[in-house]
Amino acid sequence: MVEIWAAFILYSTPFHREIHKEFQTEFACWSYYETYGESLFGKQNVDHQNNKPTKDFHFRLPWLNYPIRTYKGKDGKNMIWLTCDRKQ
Repeated sequence: MVEIWAAFILYSTPFHREIHKEFQTEFACWSYYETYGESLFGKQNVDHQNNKPTKDFHFRLPWLNYPIRTYKGKDGKNMIWLTCDRKQ
């Protein structure tokens, strides 16, 4: 069985969710948004020391290796959540 990883996006305004893109691995998904996330979704939220989340960041689902990313939206006023998870 082939695993497919999908980038699940949750938008706060207007509230909706979507699958943005599919990947072969969780790492490929993480790496893609490390490179292109801010150009797609606006500035990424950072921690209290102004660092982007790393693989060890605590804000993640227990079964995943990488944390949930959050962005401010292109207008800087919206909240966008992005996680890479197995597509069922």
